[in-house]
Amino acid sequence: MTTDDDMLARRLAVTLAQAATALPGAPADAVGTVRRRFARRRRRVRMLTGAAAALVALATVVAVAGPRLGLRTTPATPHTGIIHLWTLGTADRNPGLRDRIGAFNDRSDVSVQLSTFGNDAYKRVMAGPWPDPAPDVYENWGGASLTEPVRAGHATDLTDAVAAHPEVADVLLPCVLAGARVDNLLYGLPMTGVQPVVLFYNKKVFADASLDPPRTYAELLTAVDTFRDKDITPIALGGSERWPALMYLAYLTDRIGGAGVFADIAAGRPGAWRDPALKQAATLVRDLVNRGAFGPAADVMGYESGAASQALAAGQAAMQVMGSWEYGNQLRADSAFATRDLGWVPFPRVAGGIGDPAALVGVPANYLTVDAQSPYRTEAVDFLLRTVTSDAYLDGLLEAGEVPAVRDLEPRLAAHPHADFARFTHRLAADAPTFTLVWDQALPSGVAGELLDQTERLFRLEITPDQFVAAMAATR
Repeated sequence: MTTDDDMLARRLAVTLAQAATALPGAPADAVGTVRRRFARRRRRVRMLTGAAAALVALATVVAVAGPRLGLRTTPATPHTGIIHLWTLGTADRNPGLRDRIGAFNDRSDVSVQLSTFGNDAYKRVMAGPWPDPAPDVYENWGGASLTEPVRAGHATDLTDAVAAHPEVADVLLPCVLAGARVDNLLYGLPMTGVQPVVLFYNKKVFADASLDPPRTYAELLTAVDTFRDKDITPIALGGSERWPALMYLAYLTDRIGGAGVFADIAAGRPGAWRDPALKQAATLVRDLVNRGAFGPAADVMGYESGAASQALAAGQAAMQVMGSWEYGNQLRADSAFATRDLGWVPFPRVAGGIGDPAALVGVPANYLTVDAQSPYRTEAVDFLLRTVTSDAYLDGLLEAGEVPAVRDLEPRLAAHPHADFARFTHRLAADAPTFTLVWDQALPSGVAGELLDQTERLFRLEITPDQFVAAMAATR
């Protein structure tokens, strides 16, 4: 149930995100920090009063300091309305997005206004009843984060619009477009590159230990033991945010039992959570923890703060299992490390498992979806069609270290500084027999929340694999 406190905090997060677009120096997760402070809730009255004061103060800052900081509170040219575009803060890494927004605003009677959010803050803002104020175009991960808005009437069917524009339909990878389909209708277009989860490693740390990167689970265990004995954290894990830990459970289940195990879970088939592959995967996860694979600080180390990535770059950790966006993160944080000592391989195969070792877990892409109830639905669809396959946008993804979800990537890679990683990632996506969306995005929010809770307990050794399976089987 959404309380008045929750609604006010959500509105405050939206207001802060919209202001942060123009005010320099705001951290990407500023709204998350604010929301966490409100979550402490000493007393309802105090919280409501404080939030209202924050809104007034923010409005004052924008009104007074905005002009001096170059903040335009009204468009430079007359527009009849505003398309509110909500995305994660990672969207700012693609310079092509700003370019396409500017080009669209120059030619359209309706302007696009971008607001960005930290990952956790965005999930809170989009959880529960539809936001008020609401976006006209919003980022989502596909899966349940798209299915739920479709069912609620907040997603525009793009099937016919895309079919009428072959310059869009014929360019994008079919496996990526499939991630934005609900009941065989298309409700989103990819705004990010393909994002498989892979195993990143520090080349220098491995070379110093005379080890090759692990291609099998047995080799991974050998590497874990070797680095543990050298007082190097074998695998950096941003466990404080929970979702990075879930990647291990998802991949191990896929490698052991195949993609059909989770497909049955996502479809809600009776008994799906009790598939033996899931218990075996949970057992391997527990063994990794007991083996010291994640070091002593896994449950407090953050990913979004950059701590896990910094540990890998500094040689304090040898490996990290993460989505392909990690390459771009490392590139921005320490380009020398990213171009010299950052390595990558597919998630290891498990001996005896029936899963295809070429199968992927990750995010086929993040998508942009137009709210079916937006008064500027037609203009917003036009913006998407003009943006996501434009040269500026696709080249901007490459510049940010992402891999565009297009069929023919090679012509864009000539003399490109990130060509090796782009080819690796693109080949994984193009060759994958299945591309399973990360579980916390594929499942309905209530089930996903319980899954994250139980995964955290499993990694903390608070429950056994049997108890994990039983808890998830009881989830509705």
